[in-house]
Amino acid sequence: MDSRAVIKDDIKDVISALGADVNRLSGKTVLITGPSGLLGSYLVDTIAELNDRKILEYPCRVIGLSRSPVTPLSRLGHLLGRTDMNFIVHDVAQPLPLKEKIDFIIHAAGRSAPAIFQADPLGTIDVNIGGIRWLLDYAKDSNVESVLYMSSGEIYGNPPPEFIPTSETYAGNVSPLSPRACYIESKRLAETLCLVYWEQFGVPAKIARPFIVYGPGLLVEDRRVMADFMRLGIEGKPITMLTSGEDTRSYCYIADASVVFWKILFSNYNGEPFNVASDMEEVSIKELAELIHRICGIHAPVGVPKIQNKDIAFLSASPHRVKPDISKIRERFAFNPRIGLAEGMRRTINWNLLRMGKPALS
Repeated sequence: MDSRAVIKDDIKDVISALGADVNRLSGKTVLITGPSGLLGSYLVDTIAELNDRKILEYPCRVIGLSRSPVTPLSRLGHLLGRTDMNFIVHDVAQPLPLKEKIDFIIHAAGRSAPAIFQADPLGTIDVNIGGIRWLLDYAKDSNVESVLYMSSGEIYGNPPPEFIPTSETYAGNVSPLSPRACYIESKRLAETLCLVYWEQFGVPAKIARPFIVYGPGLLVEDRRVMADFMRLGIEGKPITMLTSGEDTRSYCYIADASVVFWKILFSNYNGEPFNVASDMEEVSIKELAELIHRICGIHAPVGVPKIQNKDIAFLSASPHRVKPDISKIRERFAFNPRIGLAEGMRRTINWNLLRMGKPALS
């Protein structure tokens, strides 16, 4: 078994859940920014699987724009050399002259790991704002069927208790001067651009707000909390947290999220935001660490510091409780999440183990 097998099983489930909707991709060309990222890569793999299994009457083509080249050892390395896949190295914050007709656009590029967007706040803003702006301009002049912008559940900030679970109608509680503002505020403005282009120019733009999506493709080197925990678990080292770990989160497995992304893209709900998340479980950061300990067979307790880490100012800017209201995607798309956190974490850890050449957990 190799790491690709874990993802391939997920992709088959995604295609099954979409049913006849996948026919919208027959003979079409899809432009995806950030194709190698966690969100974009599952969408690319979905198209590759549809073509390989000849489910579509005519193959679907992918144009992927990313700042780093796709190499044989990278996430999408297995797709190099295919005629249906064209990966282009390009700074998506800048316009790219496109010589062929694009039918669908998905702007999935972004710098969502806090350590990364904190290190390059201007680059983070440019990808979110500059990227969606030129893509919307292209769509305005090119009769594109649909545009999907990957925003974030972080646009809500830190909601007060009366707005938890948090629905799409909540306007947010965000400081423009917080350590996370470069990411959150640029996501919020990008959503505004999507609405403006729909209302003024009829660009069929939709907005997805993913909440802490994880799964195969999330590298242990990613520098997010979950990735750091997995790295320690795989190394057999007890996790020591930076805080007491009392903040809670609702995590959504990538295969579940991918189904919703496609359904939003194919819909007619232009200018509308959709929470893309799971409400199956709400666990604390400490409980996540303890789960990873159990999966990886670490018997030592999770470490909780008596004195908070010096980075606590940045950490305190994150939401204390993340619990989305997903009634909208349930009603519009008959969506129900299928993969719970324990199973999803096992798949994610196994994917990382297999790509390292180590045996998967039983």
